[in-house]
Amino acid sequence: MDNMTLKLDPDTRDLIFDDEEILETIYDDETSAQNVRNTLLVYKGEFPFDQTHGTDYDKIMGRKASSLPEDEIEEIIRSAIFQETTVSQIVDVQPAFSGRGLNIAFQGLLQSGAYITSEVKEIE
Repeated sequence: MDNMTLKLDPDTRDLIFDDEEILETIYDDETSAQNVRNTLLVYKGEFPFDQTHGTDYDKIMGRKASSLPEDEIEEIIRSAIFQETTVSQIVDVQPAFSGRGLNIAFQGLLQSGAYITSEVKEIE
C-alpha cells in the first residue's frame, strides 16, 4: 500500500472525517482515481506548490468548440489524466460543452489492471 492519501468529498473537495472525527484515508486504485478527478478539476497553474499540475483549460475555455482543432480538447484532457503516473491507458474520454461549462467523462486503465471511471461536471 504505497499509494495512500486523505479522502476528499467528490463534490466539495473537503476532507472527510469518520464517526470518531478521524481523517479518512484511501489507498491504491482509489487514490489514483481521486488524483485523476482532482487534476481535471484544477486549472493548470492554479495549484501554488506545483504550477505544472492541472488541466490546461486556458487553451479551450472561453472559445467556441468549432474554432478549436478537432482533437485539442481531448488531447488536453488526456495530458492531464496522464499526470497520474499510475494510469497506463486511457480507454475513453468524452468531453461535452454544457452552456459555458465543460463536462468530462473518462475511463482509464491503471498499472494494477483496475479500471477507473469518473465524471467531472460544470468546469468553467
